[in-house]
Amino acid sequence: MEKSLKLLSLIRYRFFFFAGIFPYLLGQVIAFNARRFLNWHYFGLGFLGISLVLLGVEFFNEYFDAKEGGDRIFLEEKPEVPDYFFILGIFVFMLAFFIGLYLTFQIGWPIILFSFLGFLGAYFYVGPPIRWAYRGLGELVIALSYGPFMVLGSYYLQTKRIAFLPSFVSLILGLLIFSLALINEIPDYYQDRFVGKRNIVVRLGRRNAVRLFSLTLVLTFIFLGFGITLKIIPPLSIFVFFLLPLILENIRIAQKYYDYPLEFLATIKNTVLVYVIVVAFLGISYLGG
Repeated sequence: MEKSLKLLSLIRYRFFFFAGIFPYLLGQVIAFNARRFLNWHYFGLGFLGISLVLLGVEFFNEYFDAKEGGDRIFLEEKPEVPDYFFILGIFVFMLAFFIGLYLTFQIGWPIILFSFLGFLGAYFYVGPPIRWAYRGLGELVIALSYGPFMVLGSYYLQTKRIAFLPSFVSLILGLLIFSLALINEIPDYYQDRFVGKRNIVVRLGRRNAVRLFSLTLVLTFIFLGFGITLKIIPPLSIFVFFLLPLILENIRIAQKYYDYPLEFLATIKNTVLVYVIVVAFLGISYLGG
């Protein structure tokens, strides 16, 4: 038990684990809204497969960050990340692959396609030789993996088709995840630059990265308003616009304190809150729609 708790304590990206579960659940809810039926067998297997993939992502991120230095480079006491994290990552991905293979035979080839795209994003985010995060593509990979790939894969699992509605909603989640990935990198600017991680924040600089973050949040709510107006998104989701004062305050804090990590934490927490509330209201509105 003690070793297990120590193992879990080394996983630092727990929010992104849950951020991957939410799009899967939203895809299932949208599918239920379309069919008024849910195959619980497929739901359970899909949920298990996604959870294993996200757990594998955590293991790989920890392992490769420890090898490359990453955001631990300035820590006085660096947590020891055991080499078997890599083996555990491979193991859980293999389990997820077998689940994906089974669902492919049951449902259709797009399942294995979504699984493969997810693997490319998960392993090569920091893994060699591609290392998306070091090439300025990490944020886009995260946005696609936790947005369109996750929502559409989940929707296809229940409906055996791709539709415009979940595609549109997946873009909203992709934008939110992109903003989260971006804002999480700003406090790590010097660490990432030192170890050669040429992500968007390092390439643009923190001030321009904050501007891009602000634009992404604004675009998210433009898409939401557009979707509600065209009745793509149920009207109950209009309540998310009560978040606008929080978002404006969030942008103000980001622009003022991007060079002060402790004060900047409020921006990260608020962005997480916005993400959770938006996804929750979308889910509730489609359940009731």
